[in-house]
Amino acid sequence: MQSIRTIRCRILVPPEKRARVDALFERCSQACTEIAAWGRDRRESNPIRLQHQLYYRIRQTTGLPANLTITALRRAAAALAQAKFKGRFQFRPPFVALDARTFTLKLAKGEVSFSTHEGRVTAALQISDDEHEALWGAPLAQSAVLLKAKDGFWINIAVESDVPEVSEGGDLGVDLGIRRLASTSTGRRFSGTVLREYRETRWRVRASLQSRGARRALKRLSGRERRRACWENHRISKRIVLEAARHGCSTIALEDLRGIRKRLQARNRHRNRMVSRWAFGQMREFIRYKEATKGIRVTEVDPADTSLRCHECGEIGMRSVDLFTCATCGEFDAHQNAAKNIARGGARAGDNPALCNVARIVDFFAGESLHRSSSKAAGL
Repeated sequence: MQSIRTIRCRILVPPEKRARVDALFERCSQACTEIAAWGRDRRESNPIRLQHQLYYRIRQTTGLPANLTITALRRAAAALAQAKFKGRFQFRPPFVALDARTFTLKLAKGEVSFSTHEGRVTAALQISDDEHEALWGAPLAQSAVLLKAKDGFWINIAVESDVPEVSEGGDLGVDLGIRRLASTSTGRRFSGTVLREYRETRWRVRASLQSRGARRALKRLSGRERRRACWENHRISKRIVLEAARHGCSTIALEDLRGIRKRLQARNRHRNRMVSRWAFGQMREFIRYKEATKGIRVTEVDPADTSLRCHECGEIGMRSVDLFTCATCGEFDAHQNAAKNIARGGARAGDNPALCNVARIVDFFAGESLHRSSSKAAGL
């Protein structure tokens, strides 16, 4: 299977060429802004039609080469389609997307070259031994993203490699949450208490600064919470993939949580705030690209009733915070019980009678009336 890995490298641009690179960022953002404004006014987001109408105009006004102009057209078209033509579409110049024609990796010389509006620029790579080994082992670098940060210039290089798939094994179920960020069907737990307390602290700090109009302090502190959550997701996703490899699992099963924020809206500002900041999508994507390096697959299952059904008998039980109680099988950790249901494909994947209780099996085959009487006697 194909594995795509992004490697972040610092590059040292010669001082005499920094002004040219700075101008490249400005021209690319100007091109995207101009394309998006034209497409918004005419409600056009098709990249081919935008190219037919604006290609020569953008090249003339910005001076960008052909491939960078096409990249700007595609970026603006994607933004228009995603926002459904709503917004100002004022692109900032933090990055420039490069492809195989506008970017060349010369690892033997320790440098990269990329196209600008005034010819190509060659910059030295400043990378560690691990980054050099990862780049050297990759057969081909297809694309890259040039970044401009406060501490200089960086480049994210996307490399492809072939990874042999793991032989058929078991499934590792992962239950995602807010109080406990992740729980696996093997019993591994990852608490979210520290991150939740950090988010609350940052929220109080922002509220205090906003009430005083301290815009400069807000700008200086912006991004800290996002970076902390990203670090936590990286750390946890890496351990989940290692857990799957250690137990010989060929598949990691996750919940399909798309649309959950809308379903969980309530008249509780604190709860809505915590749900809105729940970065489950980022966790899923981190697991997806990390498992590709191990040859493990990722599947998504229906989350319905995974927290309410017993993983052993399939009957509806009672959940209280971290404890799940089944009238037949006893008590379990609620998160691990949900993870085991996810591992088998969801709670509805095996809606069978209670297989761990002989009386319930007899009732199931004896008839519906007898089954109801036994269920009533059991207090279900």
